[in-house]
Amino acid sequence: MGLGDVTRSGVLAAVGESRHLGREAFRRRYGFGQATTYELVVDGDRYDSKAIAGVGHMYATDSLLRSDDFSGGADTVARRLRALGFAVAEASAMEAPEPYVPQLVLQPRGGAHVRGPKNFAKSVRTGVPIAEIQTVLGKQQASLLSDLYADGIARLWGATPAKRANDSKAKTLKNRRVGDDVLFYADKGFIARARILHLFHSPDAAHAVWGVDQDGSTWEHIMALGSIEEFSEVVPAEPILQRLNVPAPLRSLTLRSAGDYRRVVHMLPARRSSLPRPHSSEPSYVSQPMNLLKMLERIETLNTHRSPGAGTPSRHQPLALLWTTARVAAGKPRLAPWSRFRAEVGPLLAEFGLPSSKVTPEYPFWHLQGSGLWEVHGIADDAGAMPRAGIFDTLQPVAGLTFEAAEIIKDPISRLNVIAKLCQTYLDDIDRHALFNRVELSGYETADGLLNDSAEERDQAVDVERASGPAERRESTSSRLVRDAALARRVKELHSNTCQVCGVRLRYKRSPYSEAAHIRGLGTPHDGPDELPNLLCLCPNHHRLFDGLEIYIDAGGIVQWTHGGEPLGPLRRLPAHPLDEEHLRYHRELCALSG
Repeated sequence: MGLGDVTRSGVLAAVGESRHLGREAFRRRYGFGQATTYELVVDGDRYDSKAIAGVGHMYATDSLLRSDDFSGGADTVARRLRALGFAVAEASAMEAPEPYVPQLVLQPRGGAHVRGPKNFAKSVRTGVPIAEIQTVLGKQQASLLSDLYADGIARLWGATPAKRANDSKAKTLKNRRVGDDVLFYADKGFIARARILHLFHSPDAAHAVWGVDQDGSTWEHIMALGSIEEFSEVVPAEPILQRLNVPAPLRSLTLRSAGDYRRVVHMLPARRSSLPRPHSSEPSYVSQPMNLLKMLERIETLNTHRSPGAGTPSRHQPLALLWTTARVAAGKPRLAPWSRFRAEVGPLLAEFGLPSSKVTPEYPFWHLQGSGLWEVHGIADDAGAMPRAGIFDTLQPVAGLTFEAAEIIKDPISRLNVIAKLCQTYLDDIDRHALFNRVELSGYETADGLLNDSAEERDQAVDVERASGPAERRESTSSRLVRDAALARRVKELHSNTCQVCGVRLRYKRSPYSEAAHIRGLGTPHDGPDELPNLLCLCPNHHRLFDGLEIYIDAGGIVQWTHGGEPLGPLRRLPAHPLDEEHLRYHRELCALSG
C-alpha cells in the first residue's frame, strides 16, 4: 500500500479532523512534523500535506502512512494530492498560533482551621489592592498586575510548596498554565470557577496577603485570576471527581487535561463566557460538546425505518453503530471506506436484520448522519436525501463515528453503556453471543474479560493416549496481566477469608481459603483498575458465578440472580473496605447485557 491508495474522500476526512483538533494537535496525534515544503489548501485554509495524506491513507485503507513511509518525499505527496483535485501551495514560513484549550485545575479552598473561607473572601471575592503589596511584589510584577487589573484590585490565590518533588501537587504547580480554569472545592462540592491570567512565585507577597500556616509555610505559588464565578448552588463534587479519576474528597491541588475537562464541562453550571474550543468542523446540529448522556439519547432516538404496518424499527442503523463501535474498541480507525463498510456490514444486516428487511448497507452509511453521531466524507452536500447506489461505488466515500463519539467509546465504561443501549433498545431478541462474535466484540460475556493472548487455549483440553513418558509440552508466548498480590491478600485479611456473599469461610490444606474477585475485570475490554475498591472477597463458587455474570449486586447492596430467583441477601461490607459504586454499576450493566 502507498500513496496510490489515498482517496479524495480519505483526504477530506483527514482535513475535517485536522480542522477539529487544530494543526499542531493533529500532527502530534499521528506523529508528523510541520510541513516545510508543501501545504494542502482547502477553502483558503492550509494543512500539513504529509500528515493529511498519511491520515487520508488510514481512512481509505485502515493503515496509517507514517512520516517515514513516504519514499518519494514531499514532491510525490503534492503530485498525489493534485491528482485528487486538491490545491497544493508552497509552505508558508509561519504557522498561525492556535487558541489555547484550557486544562482544569482542581483547587481545595481549605476549611476554617487553615483560614480557607477567610482567605477566599479576602483575596478572591474582595480582591487585594495592588498598591498595598506593591513593595513586596517588586516593580515588574506590580506593573504586570496593574496591566491585568484596571481597577487596581488583584484577585489572587496561592499554594504552599509541594512536600515531595514528584507528587501530584508538584506536577500541578509545574504544568498548570495561563489560560487554565480553576475550580474551587469546599464542603464536598465545587463553589466557584475562575481563569488563570498570570502565574508567579513570591513568598514575600504571599506572606503579606495571607501570612503563614501552622507549619510556618506560606502560599507562595500564586495565581492571578480573572472574573470569579461563584456558583449559586454548590455543585456536588463526587460525580465529577469520579469521572476525572480523582479520589474524593479532594485533598490536594490537582491538574487534569483539556480532554478530561471536556468530559465534565457539561456537569458544571453554564459559564458567563463560553470555553474556547479547538477549531471546529462540527455539524450545525452539535451545539454543545458531546458527552455520554447525549450520545445515549441520540442512540435511543435514531430515526430508523419502519415498514408499513410493522411497529419494529429497522436494525440497519443499530447494527452499523455496533459494528463501528467494535472497530474503535479494537483500535481501528473511526472512519471506514464504503467498500469495507459494504463488505462487512452487508452480511451483518443479512444475518441479524429483520427478516422482512432488504440488505441495503448504503442506507445506514448515509442516513446515520441524522443521528449527530456519524459523518460522511466524499459525497457533495447537495447529493440529495439519498444518493443513488452507484454514486457510493464511484466516489468511494468514507464514513463512521464523529471524533467526539469515537473518543467517548474509547472509554470502557462509556463503551459498555453504548453497547447496552443499542442492544436493549433495538437488538433485544438477537442471540448476542453470535452477534458479538460476528462483529468481533469479545470479552463482554464474562466479568473478567479476555485476560491474555492465549485465553482460548486455556479453556481447551486435549486428551491424548500415551504408552509411557511425561505429558508432551509445547512452547507458547502470551501477554499476561500483572496483578498486585498484596491487594489480594489485603482484601482476604480484611474479611478473614469469609465470602462476602454467603458468609462461608473455607479451609484448604489446613488454612483458610478465599478468592479475590475483581468487580470490573482487568482484562480486555473492561480494563478495570487493580485497586481495593474494585475487589471482593468471595468463595470459589460465588467468584465463578460473579465472573460468569450469573449474580450481581443491586443498587441497594443486595446480591441478586441475573436470570431471576430469590435474592441471596445483602452483600457483607466493612467500613475499612469501601467499594467503588461505578464498578458495581459496570458489573450490573454487563449482567443486564448478558440477560
